[in-house]
Amino acid sequence: MRVLRLASCAISLGIVLTGCITTKTTQINPDLPTMSGLKTISDITEIAFEWPLMADANISGYYLYRSNPNDNHHLNVIAKLNDKFTTHYVDSNLAPATEYLYELRTYDELGNISGEGQRISVSTQPLIESVSFIQAIYGLPNKIKVLWRPHPDLRVASYILEKSSLSSDRWHEVARINGRLNVEYIDNDVKAGQNYRYRISVKTCNGIVSAPSKVVDAQAKALPNMVMNLNASVNLPKKILLTWEPNSNEDFDHYAIYRATNEIFPMTKIATTIDVAYEDLVNDNGVNYYYKVTAVDKDGLESPRQNAPVVGSTLSAPREPVFNYARFNDSAIELSWNISSDSRAVKYKITKSSKQGQDIIYDVVGQSYSDFNIQRGVEYTYKIQAIDEYGIESKYSKKAVVITK
Repeated sequence: MRVLRLASCAISLGIVLTGCITTKTTQINPDLPTMSGLKTISDITEIAFEWPLMADANISGYYLYRSNPNDNHHLNVIAKLNDKFTTHYVDSNLAPATEYLYELRTYDELGNISGEGQRISVSTQPLIESVSFIQAIYGLPNKIKVLWRPHPDLRVASYILEKSSLSSDRWHEVARINGRLNVEYIDNDVKAGQNYRYRISVKTCNGIVSAPSKVVDAQAKALPNMVMNLNASVNLPKKILLTWEPNSNEDFDHYAIYRATNEIFPMTKIATTIDVAYEDLVNDNGVNYYYKVTAVDKDGLESPRQNAPVVGSTLSAPREPVFNYARFNDSAIELSWNISSDSRAVKYKITKSSKQGQDIIYDVVGQSYSDFNIQRGVEYTYKIQAIDEYGIESKYSKKAVVITK
C-alpha cells in the first residue's frame, strides 16, 4: 500500500524544477518533515528567509519554490540548498512592491521531496522615492545650478541628474553625484537664454534606482541685446567715428569694438568703451575698415555681433594738381595749374629741384606762382601738392621741367 501511495503521489503531485535546477519529476517522501515556521524580511528587490534548524537524518537539503505574479499560484523551484544545516536564504532581483508566494520543502539523498509545507505570501517593499525637493536656479551666466534636499534614507548612495530641453521628451544623464549629503550640481553645458528641464533619481548602495523626482525647469541667463544702428563715418581726417544706440540691459557693463581690414579676415577687438561712440584714430588717408560692436554685461556675457559689418573710411587725400604750363619769361619761371583738380585744396606746396639742391615753397595760395629765385642756364624741376583744410597733402603732380636761357 505504501508503494502504491508513493506512486499515486508522484503522479498527482509531479513538480517541475526550473531555473538553474535540472528539470525532472520528483517523488514525495512522506517520511520527510514538512516545513513550518518560515520567517521573512522583505526589502525593495529582495526577500530574506529564515527557518528552524531541522535535525532529521533523512534531510539532505531544501528546495525553495516561488510563484511569480500572474502565475496563478504555480510554484517553481528557484533554489536548491544542498546543506541541511542551512537556515537562511535571500531571493534577489525581485520587482518592487510585488507580492510573491513561497514554499520551502526538504529533500532526501535520492532527491525525493517532503509533502506540502507552509505556504506564505510575501511582498517586496515599494520602490524608494526620489528627493522631496528640487530646485533649479534661473539667470546664471552660461550655467544652471540645481539644488535638492538630502534624501533621509541612509541607504541612498548617489543621485542621478537628468536633463531635457523644453522642446523634447528625451532625457539624458548629466551627472552622477556620489554621497547622500551632496546636494548641488552646476550644469555648465548650457546655452545662453535657453530653457532646460531637470529631474533626479536616487540610487541606493545596492544599486536600486528610484523613480525620477518631479521636473523643474530653468533658463540660463540671456545674452545682452545686440547693438543697434551701428554707423561709421566716411569723411573724417585720420579717424573713423563709430556711433550706435545705447544698450538697455540693466546689468550692462561696456561695449567691445571689433575691426578688420576686409570682410574675409577675422575681426580683432581693438577697444572697449562705456560710451555710445568711439573714435578710431587711423594714421592713413582714404583707407577702409570693417567694424562690429557688441554689448557686454557684468557677468562677461557678450551680445551677438551684427550680421554684417559696417564700413568706415578715413578722408582721402586731395587729388594732385595738373599743370597748365611751366615757362620762363626771361625774368621768372611762371607756373600755372588746374583749379578744378580738387575743390578741397586751400593751399599748395611746390617742391623745386635743380643741380643746386632742393627747395620747398610752402603756403602757396591760388593756382599760379612766379619763381624769381632762379639763375640762367639752369634746369629746374617742379612738383606741386594740394593741401586741404586738415593739412592732408595730395600726391605729387607730374613733373614740370624748365630750362632758363
